[in-house]
Amino acid sequence: MAQLRKWGPTGPILAGFDFPIGLPRRYAERAGIASFPEALFQFGSGPWRAFYEPAATAEEVSIYRPFYPKKPGGTKKQLLVSALGLASATDLLRACDCATPVRSKACELFWTLGANQVGRAAIAGWSGLLAPALRDGLIALWPFHGDLAPLLESGGTVVAETYPAETYAHLGLERGFGKRRVEGRRSQARTILSWCDSNELALTPDLRTHIESGFGDHGTAEDMFDAVVGLLGLLEVVKGLVPAAIPLDSGIRDIEGWILGMAAWSDPGVGSGRKYHRGGTQRNVGPPARTPLGLVGTRLVCPACGKKEFARWPLGWDAHAAYNCPGVGGETPEQRKHTFKALYLK
Repeated sequence: MAQLRKWGPTGPILAGFDFPIGLPRRYAERAGIASFPEALFQFGSGPWRAFYEPAATAEEVSIYRPFYPKKPGGTKKQLLVSALGLASATDLLRACDCATPVRSKACELFWTLGANQVGRAAIAGWSGLLAPALRDGLIALWPFHGDLAPLLESGGTVVAETYPAETYAHLGLERGFGKRRVEGRRSQARTILSWCDSNELALTPDLRTHIESGFGDHGTAEDMFDAVVGLLGLLEVVKGLVPAAIPLDSGIRDIEGWILGMAAWSDPGVGSGRKYHRGGTQRNVGPPARTPLGLVGTRLVCPACGKKEFARWPLGWDAHAAYNCPGVGGETPEQRKHTFKALYLK
């Protein structure tokens, strides 16, 4: 993290990372953890000394050693769930990990097998990056240390979680385009470049060429694609195209964290049937309520760009989304309307 300051010696720095920054609430309850940043100071020492070492067998899994398995063979996710004393694999999801109307759920934290696993990225990111930087006072963690604007106004380095799959819909990318294939990545180039041009982002010739080519056909091409998408997700927040919203839930602000640019009115657990606590009460999450706060028929500022004011929401959304809203991506008016509708309308 110190290297970032060498590249930008003055002014605030916003750094986004595509790994989980936060803990599942059910796990934190069993572990007696009330603050994710405070827990980072403990992981790797004392009773938590084996925290970052993936367990070789389910018998080795515990609250103090939750990552599993060390290697494939004779493992099942349910073994991890049971060893941690949880009810189901859903308890290893944070609210922001759950499925939304525009993307599937993320993989459960602590699981370390498969192409979509996030456990090993969390180990590397927490132990090698976040914890040392926090100990040295080099970073602030959003949303745990406060709202984004005041954190940036302090002039320091702010770290936030990004999730390219969340940003795909913001840019207007087709769902299921196939990011692991160069043809799939290349198929979205015009949409990405259109979004950049419409939002006045100046791209270097090399970056434009990479986007047009789908980042090539090599082992790191998919990672390069997602890195650029993640950067665009940061920029849409910095430019005010989407808000740095945080749900009014202390468990999310203190323990679970949130994905930067994700709508705060997205119901935690949408599509999963997950139970979660808010304000000390438990409720089952039903079908997604995608209309912001359910304010049908009232005066409302556009949830995508924060600029257009609707006299009676959502009347007029289609023309605004198709031709005027800078907060949604898409190459054509129909694509932009489709994205807006998927994100913000029932």
